[in-house]
Amino acid sequence: MKKKYALISVMILMAIALAACNNSKAEQNDELVMVDPIIVDLSLNAETVAVGEKVLIQVKVTQSGEPVEDASDVEFEIVREGGGMKVKVPIQHVQDGNYELEKSFNEPGTYRITSHVTARGQHSMPLKELTVTE
Repeated sequence: MKKKYALISVMILMAIALAACNNSKAEQNDELVMVDPIIVDLSLNAETVAVGEKVLIQVKVTQSGEPVEDASDVEFEIVREGGGMKVKVPIQHVQDGNYELEKSFNEPGTYRITSHVTARGQHSMPLKELTVTE
């Protein structure tokens, strides 16, 4: 008789524990919210510049059509094709979700410019090419 009560008690406790697990999972699923992605638009004011000429490199960061003013990390990675120069430059916010850098290049060649933007738990890395002529 004692064994039956013990078995029934264990089964009731297991049922309660399983019910509690199921409720907490349901509550967690209710809390999942889809977040709109950040949109990062990388632009250059020219695709070709001469050695020593300045180029404006800019990213505009938006989310749900609104400017992102609080990106946690924005930097431009600049790599010269064929080896040589590889630099990561941190960028500061200007206004209206715009982050920019004005830069000149001392050597001719093709440069790949990748913007690394981390904002609101997301990361985006658009890429552009710049040609520097003599």
